[in-house]
Amino acid sequence: MFQSVRVIIAFNYLLILFCNTMDRRVSKVASSYLHDVIAVADPKSSSKYWSDLIKQRYKIQVDPKNDYVILRQIALCLGEFPRPLLKACGIDKLHLRNDMGESKPYYPNHGYFVDKSVTLNSDIFYNPDDFRDDNGYYMTRPNQTIFHEFGHGFDEYTGYPSMQPKWLKLSGWSKEPKEGLKRLVIKDKGTPDVLGEWYYNPDAGFTRYYGKRNPWDDFADCFCFYIGGLRKKLPPEKAKYFDEELQKYYD
Repeated sequence: MFQSVRVIIAFNYLLILFCNTMDRRVSKVASSYLHDVIAVADPKSSSKYWSDLIKQRYKIQVDPKNDYVILRQIALCLGEFPRPLLKACGIDKLHLRNDMGESKPYYPNHGYFVDKSVTLNSDIFYNPDDFRDDNGYYMTRPNQTIFHEFGHGFDEYTGYPSMQPKWLKLSGWSKEPKEGLKRLVIKDKGTPDVLGEWYYNPDAGFTRYYGKRNPWDDFADCFCFYIGGLRKKLPPEKAKYFDEELQKYYD
């Protein structure tokens, strides 16, 4: 009997993976149905199991009404943090929204941080994008977004190191326009342009295009690639900065 249950679970899980590669509107409906089928046979395939685990293990509250596959991915992502570093991010709530629009490569609608809480666009979990370094190591879009938003939490909780001279000088950040500095304009098809809040040195290195927006997003982006195991994506001087700043959380 138990062998039959395992076969059913495995078969349905493969169907979920297939559904998650289909058109997103179809995949969300299909995968929701299949998750309900699997949850009957396997307690770990219930949303409540994973929301309870996240709350008990990581002290972060998340709505158990969310898709269990998404909650499981969040739990696995949080498990990649050294526990002292996760605590230093100061996050106690995590929300998912399905009304933030389609996830795009550059437009900033993947998630946001405010007041010890992170909100994620649920569409990123149906987005096949990932980030890779030259060695083939990769980080998924959901993990990248979670790490990035927790990086904002770490920045706030530890006194805004992103606004200190030690960090600002690495990219030549300036609130006011200066000769030789540039200002980012994010253009993504089907979305309004987004203008960077600060000016940066065009010779500075960044993890990705989005990091050129302002010093705190530059900081959070470097934080996310560092925590996500893609340290080599950071410019050398910023990798050294995080080596020094985060070492105590890994000891």
